[in-house]
Amino acid sequence: MSGRDVSIRLEPSYWEGLEEICRREVMTVDELCDDVRDRMEQQARHSSRSGVSLANALRVFVVGYFRQAATERGHARAGHGQGRPFIATPFDTVPATSDT
Repeated sequence: MSGRDVSIRLEPSYWEGLEEICRREVMTVDELCDDVRDRMEQQARHSSRSGVSLANALRVFVVGYFRQAATERGHARAGHGQGRPFIATPFDTVPATSDT
């Protein structure tokens, strides 16, 4: 990114989200990270907000990107809105049953 080696720690699901976004937008992860960093720097110059890490900015970006694409129809297809918010998420696990 920008000719500098940068290490970013993100959870696997965020990396997967970034890679999916990059496939859709036909860009590399490095290009996307550079764009996010540039926008962070622009916002910092125009406001008193600063000190946000690139990793946190990327997390917010990924969530925002997919939230913009979420529709009521998509939520219904995913089974959302039925009192089971963890369905089809990394936390969607079948509870262990006991034979007692």
